[in-house]
Amino acid sequence: MALMLSLVLSLLKLGSGQWQVFGPNKAVQALVGEDAAFSCFLFPKTNAEAMEVRFFRGQHFSVVHLYRDGKDQPFMQMPQYQGRTKLVKDSIAEGRLFLRLENITALDAGLYGCWIGSQSSYYQEATWELQVSALGSVPLISIVGYVDRGIQLLCRSSGWFPQPIAKWKGPQRQDLSADSRTNTNMCGLFDVEISLTVQENAGSISCSMQHAHLSQEVESRVQIGDTFFQPIPWPLATKVLGTLCCGLLFGIVGLKIFFSKFQGKRERETWASDLFMVPAGTGSEMLPHPAASLPVVLASRGPGPKKEIPGRIGLENKAQTGRIERCPETRSGGDSGPRDGSPTALRF
Repeated sequence: MALMLSLVLSLLKLGSGQWQVFGPNKAVQALVGEDAAFSCFLFPKTNAEAMEVRFFRGQHFSVVHLYRDGKDQPFMQMPQYQGRTKLVKDSIAEGRLFLRLENITALDAGLYGCWIGSQSSYYQEATWELQVSALGSVPLISIVGYVDRGIQLLCRSSGWFPQPIAKWKGPQRQDLSADSRTNTNMCGLFDVEISLTVQENAGSISCSMQHAHLSQEVESRVQIGDTFFQPIPWPLATKVLGTLCCGLLFGIVGLKIFFSKFQGKRERETWASDLFMVPAGTGSEMLPHPAASLPVVLASRGPGPKKEIPGRIGLENKAQTGRIERCPETRSGGDSGPRDGSPTALRF
C-alpha cells in the first residue's frame, strides 16, 4: 500500500513539472588507493546550472563537495576531502553530474548522498553506500615454539579492509579451532594474527584470509613432519655442559693461584730491596752483609743470662778485599775462654 502511494505521489510531482534526484542504484565499490565515482542526475532531464548541488556524507552539513551560484565552493568542504574531489559538469545542462573522489582510504567508507535544490525552494536528494575494500598481504606462517607437547604456529597478515575471515585448515580442508587477534593501524586497515597448536603427524596445515566483500582468498601452507618432534639428547647435552663448567672452574682457580704467587713475589722483592738499601751519604759503594741488620747475641762463660743487644756489628770493608775483621780472641792455658764475662763468640 505504501509503495502504491509513493508511486502516485511521484506521478503527481512529475505531472506538476517537478523533478526527482537519482543516485547510484547500488553500493559503490572502491579499493584503497584508487578513485571512486558518484553519479547524480535529475529525472526528467532538467538544467541544473542555476541550482545548488551538494554531495554530503551522512548528514547535509557534512559537505563533501558543494556547487552553488554557478561555481564550486571548496571552502565549504570538510578538511579530509579538500583537494580530493572533482565535479564533472559536462552534462549539467541535462541534469547529470559526476563526482570523482580520489585516493580512497578505509576511512572514506560510509553513507553518501546528493542533494539538489532550485531557487524555488524545491529540493530532492538520493543516498547510497560507499564500500571500501583492501586486500592484505599473503599470510606469513612462523613457528613460535613448543607448547603442551605440541608446536605453536602463528599466522600474520596485514592491510585488510574490512576485517577478513581468518582460518586455519587441516589436511582435509577442515576448519581448525584457533585463537585470533586483530589490530587497526593508523590508516584504518586491519592486521590479523591467528595462532594454532598442532601435535605430531599433523600433516599439511594452511592459513587462509578471505575478504568479507570480495570473493577473494589468500592462503599459505606449511608441512608439519616428524622432524619437529624428535627427542632432544639431554644426557649428551648435560655432559657437554658439565665439561664446559668444570673447565671454566679450573681455569678460574688456576688464574687465582697464578696471580697470588705473582703478587707474593712482588712483595718479597719489594721487602728485599728496602732491606739492603744503603743510606745516602755513607760513602760506601758496597751493600752491607745481610747479617748487618740482625741483632747481635753475646755469649760468655761468666754468670748471668745471655743478653741480646740490638744493633749492627761493626764491620768494615777493607780496601776492596771484602774481608771482615773480628775482635781477637784470648786464650790462657787450657781454658776455653776468659772468665770475666767478655765475649768469646758471635752468634747471629
